[in-house]
Amino acid sequence: MTTLPRPRSGFSSRRSIVESGLAVGATGLLIACGEEAKPAAAPTTAAKPAEPTKPPAAGAPTAAPAAAATKAPEPTKAPAVLKGATVRWLGGEWSFLPALTEVLEAFGNDWAKQNNVTITFEKTTDILPRVQTVIETKGGADIIQYSSPPATIANGLADVSDIADFLGKEGGGYLPAAPFQQVVDGKWLGIPMGQHNWFVNYRQDYFKEEGVDAFPDTWDEALKVGTKLKAKGRPFGVCMSDQASGDGNANARLLLWAFGGKEFNPDGTLALDSKETLASLEFAIELHNKANDPGGVGYNDASNNQGFLAGKLSMALNVNTIYLPALKNNPDVAAGMNHALPPKGPAGRFGYGQLPFWGIFNHTKGADLDAAKDLIKQFFSMKNYGKFIQTGQGYILPLLPAYEKEPVWPTDPKLAIAKEMFKTALPAGHALKFQTRLSSLIQDRVILGKLYSRAASTGNAKQALADTMKEIDDLKKLS
Repeated sequence: MTTLPRPRSGFSSRRSIVESGLAVGATGLLIACGEEAKPAAAPTTAAKPAEPTKPPAAGAPTAAPAAAATKAPEPTKAPAVLKGATVRWLGGEWSFLPALTEVLEAFGNDWAKQNNVTITFEKTTDILPRVQTVIETKGGADIIQYSSPPATIANGLADVSDIADFLGKEGGGYLPAAPFQQVVDGKWLGIPMGQHNWFVNYRQDYFKEEGVDAFPDTWDEALKVGTKLKAKGRPFGVCMSDQASGDGNANARLLLWAFGGKEFNPDGTLALDSKETLASLEFAIELHNKANDPGGVGYNDASNNQGFLAGKLSMALNVNTIYLPALKNNPDVAAGMNHALPPKGPAGRFGYGQLPFWGIFNHTKGADLDAAKDLIKQFFSMKNYGKFIQTGQGYILPLLPAYEKEPVWPTDPKLAIAKEMFKTALPAGHALKFQTRLSSLIQDRVILGKLYSRAASTGNAKQALADTMKEIDDLKKLS
């Protein structure tokens, strides 16, 4: 498989390892889309932004253990003080892979039964308003599962550095994306579940009909083949939309970074208004007109899944939630498709990873807080969490290097690329030292998805960028 180049940012695309505590001044290196220590001091400025520094309050990374069979979740009995506590879990539904919900809830219910704790699971498709209500009313939930960086809701989250330290030491030291995304003002506010990585999902059978055996290595080559495929009613399904919190954030960044654009400079200043961004937008306009589904400018997170499974699309940038359902319900599609790394642009090849996390609301106190911490610590311990990762078959990739030799990776050859992405993807805002409130809001509001939608819809890259910069200026008032 192709090795990703070293990005020109604060992140390295090679598998650098960061210890589990706060990475002081770290520029956060990330391998590609796992995510308790004593509270650490606030970050300091790194001498060289391109090189991460060591975080305090965490043991040095250790070698990954020898492979061992993945065990089913095995909750253990917590201290008696937890008896009578209540844990209210709030999060989104794993709608694309419901088996993940089954693993999560089975573990939680077993843990609660063993410890005489009452646990409830509240799943919602519109998570942000619910989270805002919980924070404002200081009640209604204890644990949050969320996809945007913790910085977006930092005022409502408790310090979980002690849990991060425990899990990081157990797993050989968190990879740099974890502290980059989860640490705010010197404290871990979230425990990363891992990272979602966006692959190229493509109909290899369609491409072979055009004389191309595998997905092209560059965006320019992909555009040429895509133009032929669209002429035959088989367009690409690239999401250029702000209606998709996952695909909208991911697809835009894969295009932006490939052309040398970036959201921020290492010092936190905005870098989006650049000639590289305009070059990416001009390419996106051409891609939209010549090769992409016209509806891509309004996609939600299910749109290209549905189009691909219906045989209407020849390519989509997505996780494995097209292929896995196809194996069960659309075997012809599964047989004809494959996966590839995102193509190269003028600046090289980049992957994107999104890091969902679990956090604890800071109104949770006493035995309820102890119980919430114990649940998270046990669920994410390696003896238990491997089952969740394995069930996702590459949907969630770990951020602890000890998993590299564990049998949690997809065995299907068409999903083998997951382990390559484990070493290569970058998070949003990767040039920063840590996520900021503004960078988090840009993700939360899918601002880059809106930028590419504007450009592709109007054909005017400069105006689309100008409008987006005004919108970001407004977001600064909230940050």
